[in-house]
Amino acid sequence: MWSVPLRALIAGAAMSVAFAAPATADADAYLQVLQDRYTSLTPQQLLSEGRAVCNAISNGMHSTDALGMVQNHLGVSVPAAGDIVSAAVVHLGC
Repeated sequence: MWSVPLRALIAGAAMSVAFAAPATADADAYLQVLQDRYTSLTPQQLLSEGRAVCNAISNGMHSTDALGMVQNHLGVSVPAAGDIVSAAVVHLGC
């Protein structure tokens, strides 16, 4: 069963994805948003996961499922996974 805060976080991430303006791929901006906050992850890990998110979303995966994918791949929290998914959508042009 999903907790209320988790549902709110997932809904917020989905909304940010749904209403994000179309973007061009900008790996530097993507990394700039994430690197200072997630210092335990390398730039290569972040970029690889961002590209995996874009690939999954372009193949029909919902952003809420992408959160779980990021959590499993990187072992990060739900808020961190939400940040990575949102940043990928906004800066990597998913």
